[in-house]
Amino acid sequence: MNSQNFTDRSAAMKYRYDIALSYAKENEELVDAVYHYLKAENITAFFAPSPEAQTILSGKNQREVFYRVFGIEAEYAALFVTKDYVAKKVPMEEAKIAFSKHSGDGKVIPIYLDGTPLPRTLFDPNSTNYYCSSNEAEIASLLANRIRLDRQSEQAPKAAASPAPSGNTMNIHDNTAGVIFSINELNMGKRDD
Repeated sequence: MNSQNFTDRSAAMKYRYDIALSYAKENEELVDAVYHYLKAENITAFFAPSPEAQTILSGKNQREVFYRVFGIEAEYAALFVTKDYVAKKVPMEEAKIAFSKHSGDGKVIPIYLDGTPLPRTLFDPNSTNYYCSSNEAEIASLLANRIRLDRQSEQAPKAAASPAPSGNTMNIHDNTAGVIFSINELNMGKRDD
């Protein structure tokens, strides 16, 4: 699927954003890099400090804007989870909104940057994919490939067998997470561990 079709598909689905990025302020630099990688892949991402988001946030009730973005306007949500993330009210509200919208459809993607988990009352690690990485390019690749593969699988019948899981992809129960990292390895060549 080429980049233009990817964007057209998103527009046809009536989502303003392919993905919304939720993070604690302490991780803004890392998330900024992920945002730029996603943008280079023609994936529309909501990132609060971006010029596009600042235009939307300017002069408005930011809480209402975040609720609308994470609850209605973004098809996916990436949660950049750290000890700071789980300790702060706003990121946890964004996570709750995203999980309540998607209720187990796999479109909320936690990314554990420092190993701190989300509270089990919010997130069941046995029913949703999550990734463990702090590499901006790898995270962006995982997210972009996840979105693309989900959209491709909506158009084609599901494969009978899943590939073997990868080292930094967790909980691949009956979903495409294992495929995502395998494609990432093929596209970028074998990583140096």
